[in-house]
Amino acid sequence: MAGMKFEYDENGGKFFYFFLSVYALILVPATYWLWPKSEEKQSTHLEDISSYPPCRDKYHLLRASEPRRRRRTIFVKIVLLAAWIILLILAYRVSLIETEHKEYDPFMILDVDLEASISEIKRAYRELSKKHHPDRGGDPEKFANIAKAYKTLTDEEAKNNWKTYGNPDGPGVTHFGIALPKWLVDHKNSLFVLLIYTGVFMIVLPVIICIWWQKSARYAGDHILIDTIKIYHFLLTKTSLISIKRSLLILSASAEFDRRLNPMIVDRPSDNIELPELFRELTNVQENIKEIPFQQLYSIKARTLIYAHLHRLDSLSDNLEKDKQYIVRRSINLINEIINVAVQLVNVQHIKHSEIGPKLETIENTMKLSPMMVQALLNTKSPLLQLPHITENHLRFFETKKRTIKHIRQFAAMGDEQRRSILRSITDEQYYDIMNVLAIYPHVTMTVSFGVANDDDEHIITTGAVVTLTMRLHRQNMSSLFSKELAINSSALTNNTLNSEGNEEEIGDRENRDKTNETLKASTTTTTSSKGWNNKSEKKKKANKDKGKKKGHPKSSTKAINKQTPTNTNNNQKKTIKNDNKDSSDDDSSKHSDDSPTNSRQRHEQTRDDLNETDNESNNNNNNNDDDDDDNTNENIPNNSTPEQSESVISSNKTKTPDDDKDDDVFLERFQQQQRKREKLETKAKISHRVFCPFYPEIKQECWWLYVADRKQHALISVPIYLCNLKDDDEIEVKFSAPKLRGHYVYTVILRSDSYFDADVTENFSFDVQTAKKVADNHPQWDFSEDDGATNNKADDDEFATESDSDKD
Repeated sequence: MAGMKFEYDENGGKFFYFFLSVYALILVPATYWLWPKSEEKQSTHLEDISSYPPCRDKYHLLRASEPRRRRRTIFVKIVLLAAWIILLILAYRVSLIETEHKEYDPFMILDVDLEASISEIKRAYRELSKKHHPDRGGDPEKFANIAKAYKTLTDEEAKNNWKTYGNPDGPGVTHFGIALPKWLVDHKNSLFVLLIYTGVFMIVLPVIICIWWQKSARYAGDHILIDTIKIYHFLLTKTSLISIKRSLLILSASAEFDRRLNPMIVDRPSDNIELPELFRELTNVQENIKEIPFQQLYSIKARTLIYAHLHRLDSLSDNLEKDKQYIVRRSINLINEIINVAVQLVNVQHIKHSEIGPKLETIENTMKLSPMMVQALLNTKSPLLQLPHITENHLRFFETKKRTIKHIRQFAAMGDEQRRSILRSITDEQYYDIMNVLAIYPHVTMTVSFGVANDDDEHIITTGAVVTLTMRLHRQNMSSLFSKELAINSSALTNNTLNSEGNEEEIGDRENRDKTNETLKASTTTTTSSKGWNNKSEKKKKANKDKGKKKGHPKSSTKAINKQTPTNTNNNQKKTIKNDNKDSSDDDSSKHSDDSPTNSRQRHEQTRDDLNETDNESNNNNNNNDDDDDDNTNENIPNNSTPEQSESVISSNKTKTPDDDKDDDVFLERFQQQQRKREKLETKAKISHRVFCPFYPEIKQECWWLYVADRKQHALISVPIYLCNLKDDDEIEVKFSAPKLRGHYVYTVILRSDSYFDADVTENFSFDVQTAKKVADNHPQWDFSEDDGATNNKADDDEFATESDSDKD
């Protein structure tokens, strides 16, 4: 049996093979990830070319790091090129290494041909042995090889071993070459090698892992400290209703602004002199508050710089300006984390059925902080101040006795001459800047549809059902409205915007409530007079009768006449149930939210009536068609057939209908649509539009919050979705559970921007919740009586009877 033998690389050739392989495995992916990507030439944004001073400051701020980034790019390229040069040198060095392994060839040793005879082999052996004999001064090792080669070619056993194993002595030892130099495993260097292994694998590597774990364990998603999340959780559980002012307090208490937890924060002795001056200039900092953790020095400093940013102060020192820019950059992710914590508390409130938890206003007030930080504007200010070159002095020209312009959409809908007359105090270049920014301002339209997925009656919502809400969003620039007049008056506009609250909402609610009551009364009076309904059904029945008579089927006509009375009673019952449901919906509408628009409510009532009419008409048609089908199946039954055979014929004729095929196709199409939507969501890139925000120190992309709320109950219905890829069109599905009490409900779909004021979109939708149908427990299909089981068992026994049983009979 062959043995084993380990051989170390004496010349270091195998080590170069090993090192080259590992080096290439590291260098190739490192080059792919670290090589600087060629930046695509992006289209020039308005912030880069505007003459507005904050835009110029932001442009220089973003370009300030350009030389450093360019130097870093050059350094990375030089290092990677040097690494590839080393790889080429190693490859050339490996190509020069000669192979040490040679096959044993006795013909080459004796210097004879492969087809040489025995006499020629003996002659060559004698000549070589005389020449290389040790007694004659020859090489003993070479002489031994010559003798071994002669024996191999003359001895049959040795020759067979050479042909089989490549060695005349039979199977030899297995050689393993280790790709390490011999000095590394030499016993003289064992202590040195052991120290290296101990230092690398037992000291350096564990220390690196420990440091990495300590740093990563302090952070959650979006590189937010876990201590910050704990602070948010503590402060949000204290009060259920939080105003915008308190939301700013919570934001300023973030642990990211504490030097003890964040090394990026720098405390300077000059802060003790400069911050008190800002306290006197800013009246709403609340530096004397005693509540924990708002009285901490880091929180007071952060809060002061936040208010300085919201008031657009430009008198800060360079050090405070750097601190303010860092706080503003981190604020967007921190605001999103506050919203996430509040939503988690709302979910816990629903699970535990508790009344203590953040209200809808708390989440919405926190969302309003984001456009405040992006636009450097307080929520109490006019949204027109988002446009460049417009100051507080210009706002008095927007509100006069002739006109009242409060919203950007109103300003965009005006004629160019009117706009220029309002802004007559600015230059033409400044006016062009305003119009260019106004042209890229977002204008989003939203359509909402809902239903119960995977259900026969999608439009019927029962208590506790899972409702699928589909929202189709279409985003376009405000420039599309320059040549159009808005078809919405100022009152409707204020109802659709989220910034106008208070008395205007109460007046709109009262008007909508009165109008909805009037439409409900009108709808109930119209549904009681159902003469047209009966005329339609009677006409269709007469038409079906005439068709039956022309075909020559007296049975179908008689059955249609006999079944006319039950259908009429069913129609009357459905009408009474319909009227009862409308009366109950009237009563419930007074209990639930009534702030839906009148047009949407009338549209909903009309579509519901149309659906009921079409359902009843289709039921009448189906009844008549069923009669015809019954007649056809009865004609196919033989006269001498048994009841069991007739039932089998009927069931075979009614196994599958075209309606079943249509249902299968509809289900398959819905399933494919859901799969396509999931694939789109998984592969969709976060590409949006760049925001015009000259006071924000970074490039910002448009993002939106999309959620469903119940304004009447001040409750959040669905978890807010953070959209960062609304470029043109998008379709989003949201699922929520229907209320557990029957009645009429009005929910609101809200699309809120995190970058702009006066860009939010709301859409109300109403639905009726009905009592869920009871599952039939005593269906004949599942009624297995003992008698039936006994007869079936007896039939099975008779079918498989043996010969002995038959002989006994």
